[in-house]
Amino acid sequence: MPPAPVAATPTPAATPSAVPARASVGAGPAPVFATAGGPNFTTGTAAGTAFPMLQTVMFQNGSHYESDTGAIAAGGAATFDGGQLSVNIPDSRPGPWSGYSDLDWTRAGHWGISTDWFVLPNTDGVFIVGYQTPSQGMPSTGSATFSGRAEGTVFGSSIDRQAIELSGGTAQFTANFAARTLNGTVTGLTARDTINGISTGNLVPWNDFSFTSTITANSFSGTSMVTSAPGGLTSLPGTATGTIEGKFFGPTAQEAGAVWTLFGGSNGAIGTLTGKQH
Repeated sequence: MPPAPVAATPTPAATPSAVPARASVGAGPAPVFATAGGPNFTTGTAAGTAFPMLQTVMFQNGSHYESDTGAIAAGGAATFDGGQLSVNIPDSRPGPWSGYSDLDWTRAGHWGISTDWFVLPNTDGVFIVGYQTPSQGMPSTGSATFSGRAEGTVFGSSIDRQAIELSGGTAQFTANFAARTLNGTVTGLTARDTINGISTGNLVPWNDFSFTSTITANSFSGTSMVTSAPGGLTSLPGTATGTIEGKFFGPTAQEAGAVWTLFGGSNGAIGTLTGKQH
């Protein structure tokens, strides 16, 4: 008798990556460096200038959310065109971007795709771009205090197929250039309240968090940690942790911006923070 056929071993299903991935510029364009007396976003940026996007990307897919590692690795460019930045991602998925523009050398924002929640993912990427500090402009002694703002997006299996906007955060951080460290806090973030997946129009307190990082060249990299847990569908537990990746901007590190992540329980969040020396 011929041997019985051997059953094929099923391919294991891919496991969703619920932990937000560290930000990266991926395969983005070359850095644009700041120069003393040179262009910036306030005095004027040459048309066609393409800035690499330091970004991370997540998508909500049914009852779970995942890191879009492909989009992160592919990178992207924020190109100055028609008097404003235009976000360009290699796979051409993102719609219009939004952010804030209260700094000279730094821009922060997010791009997103609104989709049929029951068929396609609801995707959001957060990013920092700008005129980076050149190596000769990075301080090697002393310290500086920065203050600015923070925004973000929270995803989760408890949020009913939505990506919820976080806004109104205050960022405070100190760079110790001699010790090569950058540490700080984000407070005051709020989230849109929802009931059965529908926004009530109200804002509810979200988590405060702190972060610690190490400065290398004109970049910093480290970890984030929740310091308050107000509860609610969108909030993270008090044990939530994550990452931070950032850059210094301006001829002599006058500004800084970063992309942060946090993960805990069934929810994860990504966002940006920026600050200016004072």
